[in-house]
Amino acid sequence: MKKIIFHNIAIFSAIIISFFACQSSLNPQDLSLMTLAPVMIKRNGAEIFQYWEFKNQSYLWDTNFIPPLALKSFRDSLENELGQDTFNLISTMLAYQSASYPSVKTDNGDSINAQLIHSNTVGKIRPINFLEAQLLNYQLSRYPLLSHPTEFHGMILMHDTLNLIKVYFAASDQPWPPKPAVILEAMQKDLQQGWIFRSHLHNHYEPKAHHFLGILAPSMTDAQYYQFLAEDYKVEQALITNGYHTLEIRKDEFQKLVLPDDH
Repeated sequence: MKKIIFHNIAIFSAIIISFFACQSSLNPQDLSLMTLAPVMIKRNGAEIFQYWEFKNQSYLWDTNFIPPLALKSFRDSLENELGQDTFNLISTMLAYQSASYPSVKTDNGDSINAQLIHSNTVGKIRPINFLEAQLLNYQLSRYPLLSHPTEFHGMILMHDTLNLIKVYFAASDQPWPPKPAVILEAMQKDLQQGWIFRSHLHNHYEPKAHHFLGILAPSMTDAQYYQFLAEDYKVEQALITNGYHTLEIRKDEFQKLVLPDDH
């Protein structure tokens, strides 16, 4: 009898160890920006300008991960607020890209940019990745998106020789992010020391009347800012996330977007 019990315990233990080993393999998630202390460059009331630096690891770019707490809370609240059917419809529409997307004649530059994205002419929409989720989660832990919507700047730099990532972050308690002059000045020094400005990330949201979930297309103001970052700081791509999906726009696609001066 004892042999049977010990044998079953051994099998159960092996299953548990195997389960957690698989979980660890699939979701390494060693990094949490909630526990990794940032380097503060400047604080002005609710405005913060800071950065984190950490090792570049493959899971940072993985789209298969367990959502961090504040992001999960946002998702649960949003889906509960909208109802699953409405949420599924809105989320699918916002992530849609196809050459068959209907073209609507308009003089509105923001609408034209949206058509460029959804017609698969500019950019690529994909699920949000681990690092993007960490950055959004950090701001959501400060101000919940449904009750106190805000946007942030995330400047993602890479140093291939050192195998490091540096992420500059600027945010406040306002619906728009603060002007990032403080972090752009700090970045300028990094770019002279072998760092590459890989991505600019910010989030989009909508008011309740438009179902909260942010559109995955750049405004004309966004497009103008991307041109500036490309010309002065050599950014390689721009990213917009709504907490579920992220739009990637390569630097060579910026010129296809409509700018305020075009209207």
